[in-house]
Amino acid sequence: MPENADKMALIEEIEKLIESDPNAPISSFSMLEFLELEDLVSVRETLLRSKMNRSSENDVWFDELCKK
Repeated sequence: MPENADKMALIEEIEKLIESDPNAPISSFSMLEFLELEDLVSVRETLLRSKMNRSSENDVWFDELCKK
């Protein structure tokens, strides 16, 4: 049972990350339920890296904007 709770928590986190990522590798939330826990962890890590990259890109853009 705890694994199922972990899986549902991961799915909820992934859904929030997907909503904020225009380049998300997954377009359908329904397919997340069929992934194994390890796959969900991998998807989450990919989305978190993407979020970090977008954040860094925004920082660079903002710095450039402030220089003008």
